[in-house]
Formats: sequence, structure tokens, C-alpha cells
Amino acid sequence: MKFRTDIACALGLLAGTTFGSGIAFLFGWQAYQALTSVSVFGVAGIMITIAVFRLLHHKSVSTSDPQ
Repeated sequence: MKFRTDIACALGLLAGTTFGSGIAFLFGWQAYQALTSVSVFGVAGIMITIAVFRLLHHKSVSTSDPQ
């Protein structure tokens, strides 16, 4: 899969918001707490996924280098 920042952001946002809404549901949080949970985990998901994509991209570039 070709590295693209927009793909990483979309996947991270999807995973983070899904996780955040699940946490809010399990704790029975209402309105502001649930919104905060979804927002925080969404942003964290974006940052983590971009870092992972960059790491994988760096590994794929270094393994394809014949030197």
C-alpha cells in the first residue's frame, strides 16, 4: 500500500472515534463527556496512525535499498 497522509488521517480518525465512542458507551457517559472522549481519541488515532504509516514507509524504503 502506497504511503499517503490522507489515508493515514482517515484510518486514524475512524479507529480513534470508534474507540472513543465505545469507551463512552461502556462508561455510560453523556453529551460533553462522550464528545470529549470521541474527539480526544480521534486526534490520538490520527497521530498514531500517521506515525505507524511513516515507520512502515521508512522500513519499506530502507529494505528496498540495495546498499
